[in-house]
Amino acid sequence: MTTYFLGFLAPLREFDRFVPEGFSLVPLEQRHLTLVYLGNRVRLGELREKLDALPPIQPFRVTFKGIAPFPSTTRVRYLAAVPDAEGARILQRLRAEAIGVLQANSDRYSVFRPHVSIAFTRLKPTLELFRKVSRAVRASRAANETLEFRELFLMEARAGEARPLLRLSFRG
Repeated sequence: MTTYFLGFLAPLREFDRFVPEGFSLVPLEQRHLTLVYLGNRVRLGELREKLDALPPIQPFRVTFKGIAPFPSTTRVRYLAAVPDAEGARILQRLRAEAIGVLQANSDRYSVFRPHVSIAFTRLKPTLELFRKVSRAVRASRAANETLEFRELFLMEARAGEARPLLRLSFRG
């Protein structure tokens, strides 16, 4: 099934060195930050018109500091880079604007936790996996990488792969 979302390409590299054994890296070209999940029923023409109505957005920078387990420490499936507090505020504000323009309900993810997935695992949760993840998270605390976002994308996800369909360049 194909699903759609608004997001940013985010080819972060700094955190790869912290990924423990048992995890596989997400390919750089697949790394992205989801701003608004749109689901699988999207009228692309109608959506394009609404996206053109977005107010001018200035390019902005977000610093990612360390990695965190997702969806939770006890049931980790992904290790993801997380933005600092200022970056999270910028992304939250932009997300609220986009939801308003799209006249969309808040997506199925009621709590917005911005992140970029760096690695994934299919291992079952065990104490050993928990220890590996905890060590990786601690080791990554001092690492950071800053990205400048200049383009927002309408993206399509299918069979575990995401690809941009439509690019919206920022003005400024």
